[in-house]
Amino acid sequence: MAHIYRRCRQFWISYYLDGKLIQKSLKTKDERTALSKQKRIEYELSIGDLHVASKLPLPIVLEVFCKYLKNTRTFKSYKNDVCRLRTFFGPICDGLKPYPGTMKQSRKDKYEGSHVKAELLEDITAGAINRFIAARIEEDKWKPKTANLMREVLHKLYAYAIKHHGFCSRDRRYPNPADAVERLRESAPQIRFLTLEDIDKQLQVLADYPVIHAMVAVYIYAGLRREEVLWLTGEDVDLEQRVIRVRAKTIDKEYWQPKTKKNRVVPISNALYDILSIYQPLVNCVWFFPSPTGKKWNTDNFSQDLREINKENNLEWSCLDFRHTFGSQLAQKGESLYKIAELMGNSPDICRRHYAALVPEKMRDTVEFSKTQIEQQGGSKDAEVMLRQILEKLDGNGSKLIPEIRLVR
Repeated sequence: MAHIYRRCRQFWISYYLDGKLIQKSLKTKDERTALSKQKRIEYELSIGDLHVASKLPLPIVLEVFCKYLKNTRTFKSYKNDVCRLRTFFGPICDGLKPYPGTMKQSRKDKYEGSHVKAELLEDITAGAINRFIAARIEEDKWKPKTANLMREVLHKLYAYAIKHHGFCSRDRRYPNPADAVERLRESAPQIRFLTLEDIDKQLQVLADYPVIHAMVAVYIYAGLRREEVLWLTGEDVDLEQRVIRVRAKTIDKEYWQPKTKKNRVVPISNALYDILSIYQPLVNCVWFFPSPTGKKWNTDNFSQDLREINKENNLEWSCLDFRHTFGSQLAQKGESLYKIAELMGNSPDICRRHYAALVPEKMRDTVEFSKTQIEQQGGSKDAEVMLRQILEKLDGNGSKLIPEIRLVR
């Protein structure tokens, strides 16, 4: 049972929930309204639909969530999710602070003053999320994809807090407050890829840089992601079997796995084989494409070196463009999107969104309905009518044979 009483001219209510005494204001001075709210609370108590919001310290939850992401996600996905959380909350815990010595650590926080401030996770409501995203779209020109990625990482945070820390939202309609944030409609992806002439020009520009030249050839002719090439070892590139194995591995106590967490094998084409067969990797080096210092390439350093070389030659192609070139050229050649997805380590749905428009048209005859086309398709029916007339002239009962003739035809 619940009991109402007055305090400071407003009605309050007290009741026991899970053995705990709950006292809260009904936010009304009207007795009739207070009684109505009392009946509703008593009803919810009777059916077990009443709950009390949890009180989880936001910095502590974020810290353990960052560790959870680091242990369960690939490094790139973990880094991206942490970056989005830092954009939303600011560096309020060690897990959201930039790594020591990185460029981001010395760079000024772009969103300083715009972070959502709160002491408890429960203070971050759906309204606060919507206001933050709306402000970023208006002030920083966020695209729908960026806004949706922010919504997704916050949804993961609440889902983790619900499962592991007993998070209970203040709004009973939305146990996960991110569910109340509308997902924006994303525009069709704009894909850039190299033509066959562009490929020749790009590889000619890199002729004086043998390592980068071979790496870009792998991006173009095998469709690997940027990190997948940087993590290739001598055992992964088998020129005898003419395959590249993209697989999880641990090197120098550092674990790496593909983005999709699935190993795959990509055949080496003739064009790629000609380039790799004359490429000479460093002796006694675990990496097939080592950096100038003989170690694994840093992803940002490699992209910067490639960008500087291309800039000197008035080229703007990136690793993502090279990967799209692989998928786009195969689609234009008429290969199935399922095969392309298997080779690139993507889902068929992603390949369909990216490359379906490039697949040669295979249903051109389906849309034809001109008189000539209809007459060609109706030729068999005309032959059947003529055969019926001939049979009727030969035999008065010839019409009885028509069903059998149709069956044979």
